[in-house]
Amino acid sequence: MRITNNVISRNALAGLQHSLRQVDEAQRRATTGLRVEAASDDPAASTSIMASASSLRAIEQYKRNINSAGARLDNEETVLTSLTQILERAKQLGLAEGNGTASVQTRLVAKAEIDQLLQQAIALGNTRHEGEYLFGGDQSGTLPFTTATAPFAAVAPTGTRRAEISSGLSVRSNHNGSDVFLTSGVLQSLSDLSTALGANATAGITTSLTALDAAHLNVQVLTGEVGAASSQLEVATANLDALDTSLRAFKSNLQDADLEKAVSELVARQTAYQSAMLATSRVMGLNLAEYMR
Repeated sequence: MRITNNVISRNALAGLQHSLRQVDEAQRRATTGLRVEAASDDPAASTSIMASASSLRAIEQYKRNINSAGARLDNEETVLTSLTQILERAKQLGLAEGNGTASVQTRLVAKAEIDQLLQQAIALGNTRHEGEYLFGGDQSGTLPFTTATAPFAAVAPTGTRRAEISSGLSVRSNHNGSDVFLTSGVLQSLSDLSTALGANATAGITTSLTALDAAHLNVQVLTGEVGAASSQLEVATANLDALDTSLRAFKSNLQDADLEKAVSELVARQTAYQSAMLATSRVMGLNLAEYMR
């Protein structure tokens, strides 16, 4: 094979281009800290990196769902605590006015306070959370309770709000208004006590006290369910945090470059490129005229 100056030049330039590409690759790894930037860098690793990134995005969404559900549960727990206090105060009044020493006047005074407690309970039923009614159920944009007399709502609020907290697992973020205020008997027991006090009916007061006890128990059950859901969110958060840490470490091992190794490789390739440049300049400078001189 005949070797000419053009052949030498082309080979030299090709070698320099190859060395320069290697320098560029090493420089990008050292600068970005990434071993894999494109799928072509490592196809097998790229597939795992993309899968890990997708899982991490899902984890972030689950965490947002948990935070939102946690806020709703906290708000409901506050409401349930207030309802418990209202029912306990109502029972105190009922007990005081249910004996033979009570008079029509004292019962009317107690009725006025019970009516206030009923209004407070209804106001709690219309609690708003992030621009919607917390106990509105499926109709969270509609005022749940509109009147202080039975049935208390034009349409009983129903439906369940759930939040997905991991793949295939969801949790109820709060109860609806029917669960907390109607089915529980909270509003009805307060209304019945008010009616009995206004009618000066001792038997009615006694009956309403039994209803208040039942409503109080139902509220405690609901409070327990809220606590259980909150605990479930805490466990889910801990699991997601652990999975997040594991996935980030796995993704980093696949994608990130060893900085010390990357810098050493960059220096080595720069040195090789400079050596190639020097050798090429000497070879390219040789010709017959130079040699004969």
